[in-house]
Amino acid sequence: MANQRVVDLFDEFIELTRDFIVRHGLRYEDYAAITQYLIRVGEAGEWPLWTDTFLEATVDTNSYGEGPWTPSAIEGPYYKPGAPVLTERPYTLPMRPDEAGDKLLFKATVRSPAGEPLATATVDVWHATDEGLYSFIDAGVPEDYILRARVPVDQDGAVEFRSIRPAPYEIPKNGPTGDLLNSVLGRHTWRPAHLHFLVTAEGYKPLVTQLYFEGDPYIDSDCAEGVKPGLIIPLTKTDIDGDSWTLGEFKFVLQPE
Repeated sequence: MANQRVVDLFDEFIELTRDFIVRHGLRYEDYAAITQYLIRVGEAGEWPLWTDTFLEATVDTNSYGEGPWTPSAIEGPYYKPGAPVLTERPYTLPMRPDEAGDKLLFKATVRSPAGEPLATATVDVWHATDEGLYSFIDAGVPEDYILRARVPVDQDGAVEFRSIRPAPYEIPKNGPTGDLLNSVLGRHTWRPAHLHFLVTAEGYKPLVTQLYFEGDPYIDSDCAEGVKPGLIIPLTKTDIDGDSWTLGEFKFVLQPE
């Protein structure tokens, strides 16, 4: 039996596409170029990359909604479930002994829109290396939970961990997605540096979001269009045992179910 919602969405999509063809006077040569490009995306196995780049930000905003809570952001393709729960203070994300990068201290709170601390929250965090690479994804980084962990939240809703500052990185650019961005649209294939978060608590909608850093060269031109004003944080400096650390701070507010 047909799903009526799917039928309605498909019919409207086709009608919008046909209207687009008519309004712009597309001919067979245009049609052939478009269909060949779509075939290339499929043959390259880039449909997840393509949809993440051009569509996920809109779906994300539409799904989570806007209100007196932290904005959501795209999850992207690099999340890996099952990250270890940190148990020893100071909480430090797993990393290689020679992990390069500026030392980062991140502090946050997790609260309800009314300001109540959510001590039962779980904060799952993952991010790229100093070279813009992800564990489990990129060659040269072990297939282990490097720079990935679940960090406990204190009774007052506070959460804190140590890591390294991630770097901006390029999405794959040698396939049809990168070719469209670079050669056809005249855009770059870079994402600004960011921290990924999945914050959950009973009675609240899971928050998938990213935090970006003020002054990043790609903050205003993210190729995935995932940056939102409420997710850009300043970075300052702090001293830990005589060493200079980069400090980032944020207040997470979750959306009630």
